[in-house]
Amino acid sequence: VEVSKFSLLIKLIEDESPASVMEQVPILPDLRGNIKLGNSLISREDLGEETVSVVLLREIKPFEWEELNKGLPFDVILGNPPYIKTEDLHTLETEMEFSIYKKKYHTAYKQFDKYFLFIEKALSLIKDNGNLSFIVPNKFFKIDAGKILRRMLSDKIMQLDDFGDMQLFPDKTIYSSIICCKKVKNTEMKYTKVASLVDLWTGRNQNYIRIKNAGLDENPWRLSTDIKFMRLIVNLETAARPLGEIANIFNGIQTSAERPEPVYWFGKDEILSEDDKVVVIHKFGGRYGIEKSILRPYFKPTKADEKGMETYSVLTTDKRIIFPYNESGELIPVQEMKEKYPGTFTYLSDCYPRLIPKNLNAGVGRDVQNATEDTWYQYGRTQALTAFINTPKLIVRVLSKIPMYAYDSENMLIASGGTAGYCAVSALPEGKYDLAYIQAWLAHPYTEKLLQTIGSDFEGGFTARGTYLLKRIPFVELDFDSESQQQIYEAVVKDT
Repeated sequence: VEVSKFSLLIKLIEDESPASVMEQVPILPDLRGNIKLGNSLISREDLGEETVSVVLLREIKPFEWEELNKGLPFDVILGNPPYIKTEDLHTLETEMEFSIYKKKYHTAYKQFDKYFLFIEKALSLIKDNGNLSFIVPNKFFKIDAGKILRRMLSDKIMQLDDFGDMQLFPDKTIYSSIICCKKVKNTEMKYTKVASLVDLWTGRNQNYIRIKNAGLDENPWRLSTDIKFMRLIVNLETAARPLGEIANIFNGIQTSAERPEPVYWFGKDEILSEDDKVVVIHKFGGRYGIEKSILRPYFKPTKADEKGMETYSVLTTDKRIIFPYNESGELIPVQEMKEKYPGTFTYLSDCYPRLIPKNLNAGVGRDVQNATEDTWYQYGRTQALTAFINTPKLIVRVLSKIPMYAYDSENMLIASGGTAGYCAVSALPEGKYDLAYIQAWLAHPYTEKLLQTIGSDFEGGFTARGTYLLKRIPFVELDFDSESQQQIYEAVVKDT
């Protein structure tokens, strides 16, 4: 606060001279009423009526907006709020603060960012005809966690300047946008995909379009300066169903035992020998015989020559993973592990210190849901395991420049992990569409352009295409009673 006051005062007098300030007493104003310190998201009332320690008050610094502007709403609020992810909030702030955020703010949804809360708070502080302008990351109008914030802003936003992957802050990788909102409902938004900072700051013409606010809602906003393409998408969606209703779309596995060295999987460099029944590996300083019948191929490219695969590439992998589950997706019991897979069970038992769930070890260890003394060797997450058993699928690279929807018929397991991992698409058991047709739909240039429009941008031209977005891709169903459409379908499947 003191540095801010000092900087502003220096700025104030930088063009002054002794003569220009001779009659000004005092020469510099008192800024104590203009610059305040505090957590503007939390008030003293939020801390409850119970006695709060001085230490906690100093940590949280609750702020009383009623003491400013006579408690009246503001004409304008502008700024650059802090960008702090949920996972970092737990580290940087007290648990009491976080619990207040979750209770007080609607936008504290899933893996929210702190700037969501600042937008919500600012909207509550402006007059009915007041204006809000913030510079914030541009991911809120695409990501799942931004759902509530999008709903809140959909009829209030007037202008959005999107910088895409252009970097505005030195030494920080932040994908930025400037939003301008009113508290009252707005009918039209001006969307600008900023190509030149100089042109934006000097007011020169930018490539923009005007979008009806009625077309914005809680779903990811489909924003593009290509008007022809946007019209196509609008027409498409009137005749389409979400792909998530046509196909099964799911994430990869999560073992929760990847660091500092993976336990469940190994590559060819760790294999000493193998025969028809056993693979002998050297791992963690020991020699172990792992039964082949409990192993599955594991798709997790780690080398440069493994990462160049595209949609119609033939998938290969040199990695195998221990899959301690039966064909129903149930964990193989301990006694059966000992009898049928003794080599594997010995290996896992030797790795027990690396695999122990934290709920069995005073909070230290793997994050494993509902682990017991008899299920300690299960994966960290067990959803969608049956989708990897005897089910052809498309393996999708989540973060990529070039899309990859590669066909897999070898029951490969895939690595999950946000934008760094993979997800998958399979046909529904009673579905009408062959997986090859779904693959062709995903590989179409218009589908890719739509994903680039609604997917999160990353520096270097990368686009994220995870399950949240894939499920929302519009898919136009065919009329199989029409001979011409039936022929189109058969031709696509055959060619694919």
